Amino acid sequence: MQVEPIREEILRLERERCRALVARDLQALAGLMDDRLVHVHATGKVDDKAQYLEMVAQHIDFLRVERADMNVRVHGDTAIASGHLEQAIVLRESGEKRLMKAYATQVWIRSEGAWRQCAFQATNT
Repeated sequence: MQVEPIREEILRLERERCRALVARDLQALAGLMDDRLVHVHATGKVDDKAQYLEMVAQHIDFLRVERADMNVRVHGDTAIASGHLEQAIVLRESGEKRLMKAYATQVWIRSEGAWRQCAFQATNT
């Protein structure tokens, strides 16, 4: 198994996930996530895939989503990606703008030839 092509693919998919959040491209975002997704926000709130997509669609505008210092470790059909995350968002209901800085870890799994995110955990920094 060659690790570097998988590492590059995970980094590409994460760039696509960040782009989809800013564009509110729910179709692309949904395609990047496993149906069994567990998304743990830095606040401790836990969402499944449907809840996360609903939050993006209805409650938050992502102005900017950036990743840095990404480290991807590959273990067969599982990849663990971790690194810094910075997001500028607007809460739609209140109009409040927030800058969020966190360290995030994601688990990506390969199933039926495609990589999908099945877990996300962020911790404020």
